Amino acid sequence: MLPVEVMPVARKPDVFVRAVTPEEGRKLAQIARRSKQPVRMRRAVVVMGSAQHQPVGFIAKLMQVSESYVRQVIHDFNEKSFDALDPKWTPLANSVEDMSDSA
Repeated sequence: MLPVEVMPVARKPDVFVRAVTPEEGRKLAQIARRSKQPVRMRRAVVVMGSAQHQPVGFIAKLMQVSESYVRQVIHDFNEKSFDALDPKWTPLANSVEDMSDSA
């Protein structure tokens, strides 16, 4: 038998959200079920999966998003808590009003 060299495989370490209290868990579940904003709902599901110690790759596959998106949501939630679930865009109506006010 020929000698086989074992090469370590580079793999990004798993990233998880901070410990989530039972009250925060209920709030996340409520957002995931009832939110009218798809972005907020998706982010809540990502955070819930991470809180249940699901690996990033599994969450990404489940939600059909990239692993980098999942990592970013987790990092943002750890940093900003529930504010990180809100979409970063503003509704078009607000931007149109702002434009007309400044003119």
